[in-house]
Amino acid sequence: MRVADRYQLETVVGQGGMGRVWRATDEVLGRAVAVKLLKQGRADDAVEERFHREAHAAAVVNNPHVVGVHDFGPHQGSFFLVMELVVGSTLAAVLQRSGPFSPPAAARIVAQAADGLSAAHREGVIHRDIKPSNLLMAGDGTVKVADFGIACFLGDPAGEPTHDGRILGTSYYVAPERARDEPAGPAADIYSLGCVLYQLLTGGPPFVADTPTGVLRQHLAGTPTCPARLERGFGRYLMRMLAKSPADRPAADEVADWCRQAYLSAPTDLQPEPGTPAQPSFLPMTETMASHG
Repeated sequence: MRVADRYQLETVVGQGGMGRVWRATDEVLGRAVAVKLLKQGRADDAVEERFHREAHAAAVVNNPHVVGVHDFGPHQGSFFLVMELVVGSTLAAVLQRSGPFSPPAAARIVAQAADGLSAAHREGVIHRDIKPSNLLMAGDGTVKVADFGIACFLGDPAGEPTHDGRILGTSYYVAPERARDEPAGPAADIYSLGCVLYQLLTGGPPFVADTPTGVLRQHLAGTPTCPARLERGFGRYLMRMLAKSPADRPAADEVADWCRQAYLSAPTDLQPEPGTPAQPSFLPMTETMASHG
C-alpha cells in the first residue's frame, strides 16, 4: 500500500487501539521512514485534533534526541504521520531483555532523553508521557524521545486538566501535580524521567500497587526508596527529580549536564540488537487513569 503517492508501506513495527506504525520507503527521497496511520473510522474531530497536535509538537522540536517528523496529511478518510525510522529497540524492550543498568550507563541514557526534553521545553512543548516504551535506543546507543501523542503546548487549553477523573498518561510515571488533575509544566516531564531513571537502576518503577489509582496515591504521598547501589550524590539527584513539588525538581538541561558528568566511565556494551526497527508506542492516545500502561 502507498500513502500520499510516495510512501510505500512494508511491515508493521508497532500497533495499538488507535492504529499502526509501519516501516516504509519514501520513494521520492529514497529513504526508510516510519509511517503512523490512524485506523479508518477513528478520525473523529477529537482524535484528528490530537493527532495533528502530536505532529505539530514533534515537528517544532529539532534535536538529535527527539524522533524527527517529516510529513503529515489525510489518507483515505483518516490521517498519516511520517517520522524518522529508528532502528533499534524501545528502552522497555532493552530493560526486559537485559535487566537493570549500571548507574553510569543509566545516566548516559537519561542525559540524552533530558537533552531531547530540554529542546521540547524551549519550544513550549510538554511531552506528558515519558516512559521506557516511549524512549527509543538506536543500534549505536543513541536515545530518542518518541510518541508525542498526548503532548501539549504551555498555555494551550487542550493541555489543561480534564476535571472528569481521567488522566492521560501511564500511572507508573505520572507526576504528582498531574495526579492532582493540575496543569502539566516542564517539571512533570522531569518527574516522569526520574521514574524512568529509577527503573533503569532497579528494574522497576518507584511505586507499584494493585491498581492504577493506588499507584497515583503513592505518587502523591509516598516516599520512594533510594536504590542502595547508588553513591550518595547520585541518590540525592534522583530524589530531586522525584520531588513532590515541581519547584524542587531540576530543569531538563540541568539533568542532562549532571548526568553527563556521571557517565564518564559508562560501559559501552549495553546496546540493543541492531537491525530491528524500534517500535513507537501507539497506546498513549487511549491511556487513562484506568491503565498502568
